[in-house]
Amino acid sequence: MAGQADFLDAVRELEQLAETSGNRLNMADIQSFFSDMRLQEEQLDYICRYLESKQIYIENRVHRGTSDPMEEPVTTKEDPQDADMVNIYMEEIGKASHVGADQEEMLIKKLINGDENAKHLLIETNLSYATDIAKEYEGRGLLPSDLIQEANIGLMMAVNEYEPDIHRNFCEYKEKVMRQHLEEVLQEYNQSTRSAIKMANRVNELNDLATAFAKEYEREAKPSELAQRMGISEEEVRELMKVSLDAIAILE
Repeated sequence: MAGQADFLDAVRELEQLAETSGNRLNMADIQSFFSDMRLQEEQLDYICRYLESKQIYIENRVHRGTSDPMEEPVTTKEDPQDADMVNIYMEEIGKASHVGADQEEMLIKKLINGDENAKHLLIETNLSYATDIAKEYEGRGLLPSDLIQEANIGLMMAVNEYEPDIHRNFCEYKEKVMRQHLEEVLQEYNQSTRSAIKMANRVNELNDLATAFAKEYEREAKPSELAQRMGISEEEVRELMKVSLDAIAILE
């Protein structure tokens, strides 16, 4: 079998086959029926949704997509307002004090002796450097303004925690701390985002199954019935239902 027309004909043929078996199929039946086609995940999902719309129950229903959202990179959405904020900030720090290597070394010595003014000056004079570091991490989830803020936090950590006998070179240490802090923040943010995407996919899957069940049996499915179809516990189903209801409440 080949081509779009053949694919659609095969879907309808499978629908007729399901009618002879009590409107029930399982994923093995579907995959066997299309064994001579190299189906994409989207096509397999289309077949399942089409059959369910015809009130055909599919055992071991394929989940949406095979890729794990926990492995997918998180990208940054463009935000013109954020870009304006960054431009304003860049203008402001452009007015900040600037010092050379010798002056910075003097400030570091004063910092070690507990000079609070030296601490503030070291932070202020390195804000542009922190921004340059932050720019290297753009496109990985956080907005540019958030990256700059986190880089500044890393800079303050470096200034507050610097000990010459342990950390030696201040320039190398401040960069190391800023990069380490940015990596940790990005990792935490991206893990949280992937978890949210994964939860949304599960909620969508639950809603699809509940809709298909209602069409098939003309009643709402019990949590135990949905749990059986999704291969998860009733407690997990109830949690997904709660998430779905909470999302609706926010939108209203």
